Amino acid sequence: MTTNSKLVIGVGLAAASLAFFLTNAIGGLALLRIAGPGLAPVLGIGAIVLATAAFAVSWNQRSYLVAGLLAAGGTTFAISGLIALARINFAVIEFPGPILGIILGLPILGLGIAKGIRTARTAPSQRSISSQ
Repeated sequence: MTTNSKLVIGVGLAAASLAFFLTNAIGGLALLRIAGPGLAPVLGIGAIVLATAAFAVSWNQRSYLVAGLLAAGGTTFAISGLIALARINFAVIEFPGPILGIILGLPILGLGIAKGIRTARTAPSQRSISSQ
């Protein structure tokens, strides 16, 4: 059985991106207090870069796994921004602040949805049909 290296790299990048998104979401404000103001933006920016790289690397590959990981990461990032906004008060929206989680989480969710649609519309290759 052969493995597609681009697909493996795409899945790895998407999984790492989701791990960064979850660390940022779970840590939240505690991450800012413990590690200082420098770590949370690094995790967020790193996750965005990894998600974009996963989408680009797996562009011509059919993978619902990459689509699901990207959608889960974008949803996690957007929801953590909403939770942080609710904690501080919706009436006061600072920029930059938790609103960036929503603004940047939705495009990552969009990448996951676009990848899922492309995967569903792309016909399976002849090699994968004949090997089954």
